[in-house]
Amino acid sequence: MNVLELMKIRRIFFDGGTGSLLQEKGLKPGEFPETWNLLYPHIIEDLHRAFLDAGADVITTNTFGLNRFKFKPDGEWTVRELAKAAVGNARRAVEACGHGYVALDLGPTGRLLAPYGDLAFEDACSVYREVVGAGAAAGADLIIIETMGDSYE
Repeated sequence: MNVLELMKIRRIFFDGGTGSLLQEKGLKPGEFPETWNLLYPHIIEDLHRAFLDAGADVITTNTFGLNRFKFKPDGEWTVRELAKAAVGNARRAVEACGHGYVALDLGPTGRLLAPYGDLAFEDACSVYREVVGAGAAAGADLIIIETMGDSYE
């Protein structure tokens, strides 16, 4: 059953605040949580499993701030490889628990859209298209968009 079918039958429950839990696990100020998908995959997978064991139906990938503004194409990690690792960590947790859906998590770009900032609407679309494409290719079941301060974003 896919998540849309499940929503017709009952309420679905999402996981909780991954960022704050990663801080408890040792994420340092200024460190990008998305890098933990590759550096500490076992910690990310364990967090996902704990949410699923607690009754979550949907777990969100550790991709809240994943975009090319933070992770340049010529940098140490690319958007594509971090998204693939994040979806993989979540998928392994779902498989281990025997239930659940993987939601690609999209947060704000960290930039202001014009006219208040310097980010053109088309450029924002391109940034999100890249992340969504990488998440879809990696096998995410759905997308969650959260914590947006600008409805156009």
